[in-house]
Amino acid sequence: MRTAITGWLAKDWFKAGAARARAGAVACGTLAVLAGTLAYVPAADATVYKWRDTRGMVHYTDRPPPPDGTLISIETTYFGRRTGDAARAPAPRAPATPAAPSAPEPDRLSPNAQAQLRNQVQNDLANVRTEQCKEAQERYDNYIRSRRLFREGPNKERIYLTDGELEAARLNAKREVDEACAAAAEGR
Repeated sequence: MRTAITGWLAKDWFKAGAARARAGAVACGTLAVLAGTLAYVPAADATVYKWRDTRGMVHYTDRPPPPDGTLISIETTYFGRRTGDAARAPAPRAPATPAAPSAPEPDRLSPNAQAQLRNQVQNDLANVRTEQCKEAQERYDNYIRSRRLFREGPNKERIYLTDGELEAARLNAKREVDEACAAAAEGR
């Protein structure tokens, strides 16, 4: 009788042990999945270059614009936080609607209406020149603050500028600021 009880107890003990082992394996697997999920970290930082090509199209890339492109802004994100121009940029404006085809020609307007039209065009030009000055200043600031700049190679690889090339790029950006802001000052 004693062996029967011992055998029965031993069998239950092994069953309970197997159940505990399975529960432990499930718990370890769950912990491994949880640890893996918590260990996942998105990319630490990302730099996005906003630039305009010669046709006027705006591009967003992770590489600086080609020499014929115009840099608009550089945005950097750190763990989901945005820095740069895009973080404080106003909401995008609706595209301007073209003038109606039935708009009267300037020659057919009264002298007063022609003067108002000229003033409006001058104001629009002054606003555009002021915006171009601001963009040139932002581009120059980005070049000054950047430690390293690169250009795209023939195989789309990054070729970092030498100190001399970086200095030349900064001087060129400063010249563009001077020209754009001089034009904006003349338009006022």
